[in-house]
Amino acid sequence: RACVCAWYHRDISRVHAEDLLARAGKDGSYLVRDSESVPGAYALCLIVEFIQNIYLKLSVACACISQTAQGVQVNCFRTLEDLVLGYQHPHKGLVTPLLFPVPRDTDSGDESSGESQAVNTKNKNKSLTCTGKTTLWVLKFTGIHFFLSPNSPSDSHPLQKRDAFCQLLQLMKTRHSQLSEPDVVSVFVGTWNMGSSPPPRSLQSWVTCCGLGHTPDESTALIPHDIYALGTQENPQGEKEWIEHIKATLRSYTQIDFKQVAVQSLWNMRLAVFVKPEHENRISHVTTASVKTGLGNTLGNKGAVGVSFYFSGTSFGFVNCHLTSGSEKVLRRNQNFVDILRLLSLGDKHLSVFDISLRFTHLFWCGDLNYRLDLDVQDILKHVSKREFEELMCADQLTRERHKRKAFLSFKEEKITFPPTYRYERGSRDCYLWQKYKTSGVRVNVPSWCDRILCKSYPETHIVCTAYGCTDDIFTSDHSPVFATFQVGVTSLFSSKTGAVIVLEGIEAIVKTASKAKFFIEFHSHCLEDTRRSSENDSQSCDVPGFLKLGWSFKQLPKLLPVMSDMEYLRDQHLLLSVKSCDGFESYGECCVALFSLTGVSEQFETFLSHRGEEIGSIRGRVRIHVPKDKRGMRQKIYEWFCFEKDDKSPGRIHMSPATSRVPINR
Repeated sequence: RACVCAWYHRDISRVHAEDLLARAGKDGSYLVRDSESVPGAYALCLIVEFIQNIYLKLSVACACISQTAQGVQVNCFRTLEDLVLGYQHPHKGLVTPLLFPVPRDTDSGDESSGESQAVNTKNKNKSLTCTGKTTLWVLKFTGIHFFLSPNSPSDSHPLQKRDAFCQLLQLMKTRHSQLSEPDVVSVFVGTWNMGSSPPPRSLQSWVTCCGLGHTPDESTALIPHDIYALGTQENPQGEKEWIEHIKATLRSYTQIDFKQVAVQSLWNMRLAVFVKPEHENRISHVTTASVKTGLGNTLGNKGAVGVSFYFSGTSFGFVNCHLTSGSEKVLRRNQNFVDILRLLSLGDKHLSVFDISLRFTHLFWCGDLNYRLDLDVQDILKHVSKREFEELMCADQLTRERHKRKAFLSFKEEKITFPPTYRYERGSRDCYLWQKYKTSGVRVNVPSWCDRILCKSYPETHIVCTAYGCTDDIFTSDHSPVFATFQVGVTSLFSSKTGAVIVLEGIEAIVKTASKAKFFIEFHSHCLEDTRRSSENDSQSCDVPGFLKLGWSFKQLPKLLPVMSDMEYLRDQHLLLSVKSCDGFESYGECCVALFSLTGVSEQFETFLSHRGEEIGSIRGRVRIHVPKDKRGMRQKIYEWFCFEKDDKSPGRIHMSPATSRVPINR
């Protein structure tokens, strides 16, 4: 039986739990949450002498919960409620009894805010009546978007032609190079809410980026991409029928029989990924997963599906989602995003401590995100008629939430230069049908950019958005299909003897917590054979209330030995860091550090720490990479023959042009 008590907060984050207890502010205030470090674990959080404590060790076996703490007699309880009831009395082993339960935050949405159910993963809903033996641990602590819209002024047309010329030149260089592996690939990402209606016979305008917004020049529009990822919502076709429909569309204009990498479905939500046949052997480590976030977090009408894989030495992740609808449901959409970020089981299982935004070199996120425009419908229609999209973006809920760092932290989206893609009258794109008649009355669905495509990449990697727009000739749904294309740098698989060493000379971190525990750092990387761990921090202070400053000297940090020693390989690698408490092993923040700029004698890095999609601190340090002299040569990448220049007339836009000077091959 699942616990429904108000003091049980299910899977809220450690940071959120600390905030709730801080607001309560009384000794004896308590709540119970799920452990972040051990599946099936619970953490009893309690304020004693105004310091937050989490110090019970719980185990569940055969419908009984046992509690152990050092020097305290073992107690057994049949349910979590019995345990809390038992510790509401004094002299039961706690410094203070459980006096004041801290209730859950209320949610204004009509969908429950409980734990999202992950499908095809190990994250199943927990129950106290479980079979088998699970130990539940609780802490113990005191206290390049980029380019030009064809709808811009007429003087922009030559720039668009220049971009097209450079793309063709780069394609020619790639095809005629002597390289066995490509340096750069072209990726198509599409999203479409099909409105439960069958699609038209041909989807060519969608997959060739033909329509409104920033679209490719006609000279490059029909060049096939290396990777296609197509996400749909409310798709009435069966999986097999839909796959054949896409492949037939691609075959009709490319004359290529694209190979299916994977397809993942959740109810009528689908994500299908294809590659050119020539890349089939470069694809490995394919994983798929889905997460439900619908009504009660048990229905698959809302949620996400994902596909991930390696392309040679570069990891890719693709997510297609359908978030909570309703103009007023902004907070629920934000929570949907966090649930998907944390529970979608994609990629390397050794990286499970990191959410999916840090598991891939490149992560592409598309779908019907359902964020709306907070503006009167007549004002929206007026701006649309004048193509005043920048003014409308000021009222866009997703843009506002991203600026407030409440959703899609560090994701990027190309500038929108196309009309809102929802809610059209079916059968044409001439007018919006913004009134929806229901038995409960008339509901207003203002025209909005519900359908979006965003991406997040590791630092100092090559990625440029080359198109972002929507079709204007597919009328079967009240949504228009949206497309985006990207030029993405990829790395090769190397084979060489080791000999390189990554030396960590010192690290300093600031984390948001009221804890006084000791901490260590875990180091993960594709270039390391195993996960490495530091010793506990040797300096600690609290200069700012609510934040802890931690330090690790050279002696506390491990030497990292890469599996390959070529400088060309190492400069494309990244380190994933997780700051964890020594007593509870829960992560207090994660980050990604690129080795590209750390190949000097001694270089400094600095970045922010995040956890569950929220920025919660910062980290900096010094790194020295030693590479044998005979392994220091570096070849110039194909995409380094071109430069990407900012356009002063269109802020945020970058144009591609041949580089005026070459980067030396050896340095």
